[in-house]
Amino acid sequence: MAIFTENIGKVSVGKAVTWDRDAALLYALSIGAGRPDATEGIDYTTESSFGIQQKVFPTFAVVLGGSGGSMDHLGDFKLHQILHGGQSLVLHCELPPQGSVTPRSYMSAVYDQGKNAIIELTTELADPEGQLVATSVTSMVIRGETGYGPRPERAGSWAEPGSEPDAVIEQATSVDQALLYRLNGDRNPLHSDPVMASKAGFPRPVLHGLCTYGMAALALVRNSTLLAERGLGSINARFAAPVFPGQVLETRIWNTAAGALFQVLADGKIVLDRGVATAAAAVAQDAAELQDAAAN
Repeated sequence: MAIFTENIGKVSVGKAVTWDRDAALLYALSIGAGRPDATEGIDYTTESSFGIQQKVFPTFAVVLGGSGGSMDHLGDFKLHQILHGGQSLVLHCELPPQGSVTPRSYMSAVYDQGKNAIIELTTELADPEGQLVATSVTSMVIRGETGYGPRPERAGSWAEPGSEPDAVIEQATSVDQALLYRLNGDRNPLHSDPVMASKAGFPRPVLHGLCTYGMAALALVRNSTLLAERGLGSINARFAAPVFPGQVLETRIWNTAAGALFQVLADGKIVLDRGVATAAAAVAQDAAELQDAAAN
């Protein structure tokens, strides 16, 4: 068995994905935007409130375009070898309450992490005019595969905080949260069927990792100084352990000059790790600096 590294960079263009106001509202509710105060953030959870324009919560972009369709081009490994290891998202503009995007996906990196390999699958979402709306990178752990070299060095990565967090936010997940979140499109029975969960080694269905990811983003935009002021521009985190519906999430936030570092715990165990979020203005500045460097 092997990973098909010769396919790195080969782009697959998917079918256009459309959404309406209801889909955006459903996503916001599925990550807890209406709790504990249903009147907080109603620009994400309603479309008809007096004097308020509906907005789309930024991490809604991760449910658009999926993971690029068939994974046959990635390798001949077995599906049971694959774990969702991490997720990053960059927002290039604000999503409208209804719209359409076309996903362009490609395998962007392969490297070793301990006894396993990591495949990074990048998906770019472009609007009907061809403008880039968002870029997501799904990190897939391929268990038992090695021999692909070290992880590429990247700027803006996690740095271990040297102080107590600036904010600690608790969010209760509901016992039916996975049943609600699956309506965004991920119908994997691992999140709803006790029999499937048992076969995977879990005592009951687990919450979608991207639901925990969205809840962390919600905690950040409500409680991180810079993100609350300027909005979310990018967010990156590793999935460290499963969350079960009904558990309470504890998001620890350290403010930075660009946004925030964060971790999410459930029952004292880290479930999202090495979290880095940047404000929208910081992302725009980074893009401008890259354009200037390319021009020179």
